Amino acid sequence: MTFREVIVQRLRVRNDQETKFHDIIVTNNRLLQHTIELEKKVKLFEKDGYVNNGESSTQLAELDRRIRELSNERGEMYKTQSENAQRLVNMNEQLRTKEEKDKRQTEEIEILSTKVNKLTAKCELQVHQLREKDVTIQILQDELAALQLEMVTTEERDKKLVEENTQLLERWMNKMNEEAEKMNEATMFYETALEQAKAKKQLKRGSIDISVPYSSIVLPKKATKKINVHDAEIHCIAASSLGSMFATGGADKKIKLIDAKSGHTLQSLSGALQTITSVSFNSTDEMILGSCTDNATRIWSLSTHRIRHTLTGHIGKVYAAKFTGDSNRVVSGSHDRTLKVWDLQKGYNTRTIFTFSSCNDLCLMDADGQTIISGHLDNNIRLWDTRTGTGIKELTGIHNGQVTSVSMSPDGTSVLTNSRDNTLKIIDVRMYDIVRTFQANSFRNGLNWSRSTFSPDGKYVAAGSTDGSLCIWNARNGKLEKEIREHNSVICGVSWNPTGDYLYSAEKNKTVCMWDTSGKKH
Repeated sequence: MTFREVIVQRLRVRNDQETKFHDIIVTNNRLLQHTIELEKKVKLFEKDGYVNNGESSTQLAELDRRIRELSNERGEMYKTQSENAQRLVNMNEQLRTKEEKDKRQTEEIEILSTKVNKLTAKCELQVHQLREKDVTIQILQDELAALQLEMVTTEERDKKLVEENTQLLERWMNKMNEEAEKMNEATMFYETALEQAKAKKQLKRGSIDISVPYSSIVLPKKATKKINVHDAEIHCIAASSLGSMFATGGADKKIKLIDAKSGHTLQSLSGALQTITSVSFNSTDEMILGSCTDNATRIWSLSTHRIRHTLTGHIGKVYAAKFTGDSNRVVSGSHDRTLKVWDLQKGYNTRTIFTFSSCNDLCLMDADGQTIISGHLDNNIRLWDTRTGTGIKELTGIHNGQVTSVSMSPDGTSVLTNSRDNTLKIIDVRMYDIVRTFQANSFRNGLNWSRSTFSPDGKYVAAGSTDGSLCIWNARNGKLEKEIREHNSVICGVSWNPTGDYLYSAEKNKTVCMWDTSGKKH
C-alpha cells in the first residue's frame, strides 16, 4: 500500500470511531424532547381540572412512572454520553498523536524517497560508467591483441634480419680475410717501418716507455698557488702523463690546460655540449680526452687543439674514460650501466659490456686495457675482461656507499677506492683482499665523482673533503699524515704530478690549488 492509501484507511477508522455513538445521542435527544412535551401536557391537564379524575390520576401516575424511567434512562444516557465524550477526547488525543506520527513518517518517507532517487540516479550513473569501462577494456584488449600480433610479426622479421645479417657478415668477413691475406706481405714491411718511426718519435717526446723520474716527496704545509680558470663549477682534474701540465674540466663545457709549475693557462679546449666529467691524457701527452654529460667522449689533439674524435654510443651520461697504453683505444664508463671499448683507428665501438649498475669511475689494470676495474653506484667494484666482455670478479661488501673513484697503484698490484661512506681502501687485485682502510673524523666525501690519487712513489694517498680540507694518508700504515684546508668548498678531485713535484686539487667552486711536494724552495 502507498502512504496515501494508508492515510485514507486511517481517516476512515477515525470517522467510524467518532460516529460510533451517534445513534445513541440522537435517541437520547429524542427522549428528552418527548419528556419535555409530556411535562407540558401534564401541566395542561392540571390547569384544566382533570387532576381529580381517577382515570387522570392513573394516567398521571403512569406518566410519572414513565417520567422517572425516562429520567433514569436520561441519567444513564448522560452518564454514557459523558463516558463517550471522555473516550472521544482520548481517541482524539490518540488520533492527534497518530497524525503527528504519521506526519513525521510522511516526512521521513519523503526524505527516504529523495535519497532513494539520488541513489538510483547514482547507481544508473555507475552502471553507465561500468558499461563505458567495459567498452574501453574491450578496445584495450583489441589493441593488445593487435600489438601482440605485431610484436610476433616483428620478432619473426627480426629473426629473418638477424639470419640475413649473419650471412652478410660471414660473406663480408670471408671477403675481408681474402683481401687481408693478399695484403699481409706488404703490411709486414710497412709495420716494421712504422714501428721504427714511432720509436724515434717517442724518444724525442719523452714517451712513457722511458720512465719519468720523480723526486723524494715532501708533504706540503700550505698551497703554493691558487688559480681560477673556469667560468663555472669544476668537476675534474688530472695531471699529464709526462708531468708538463695538468687539465681541468667543468660545467662551462671547456677543458683548461695549465702549466704544471707556473700555473699559467696554456690552452682552452672547447667543443663539448655539456659538463665535462673527467679528463685523461694519453701516454705521450699528444691527446687528451674529456667525458661529458651529453653522453659522448671527445678526444682533442694537443698539437692542433682541435677535436680529433667524438665517441657517441652511450645513452646516459659518461662519467669516466681512459686511454690504453698504445693510445689506439679508449674505454668509457656511463650512467647507462655499460662500459664501451672504442677503437680510435677504426673510429667506432668494438665492445660493449653491461655492468648491472651505473659506472662512476674506471681504471686500467694493465696498459693494453685487457682488464678494467670499475666502481659503481651500487657500492661494488667489478673487474672485466675487455677481450671477451665478461666479468672476472665482483667485489661486494667493500664499501657501504657508492664508489666515486678507482685508481691503480704505481706498481700495478693494488687499486685505491674512494666512497661516499667516507672511507678510502687499498685492495690487492691479486688476492682481492683489503690491504688498508683510510678515514678521518673530518673527512667527508661530498660528491659522487670525487677522485682520489696515489703519490708517484706509492707511499701516500690523497683525497679531498666536503669542507675543503686536503687529506693525505700514509699508504703503508693508514695514518693521517696531513690535513690542510686551503679550499672553501667541497673538493671534487686531486691528482699528483708523475714527477712527484706537485699535487693538484680542485674544488667545485672554481678554485684550483697547487701544492709543492718536492721540498725545494721557490
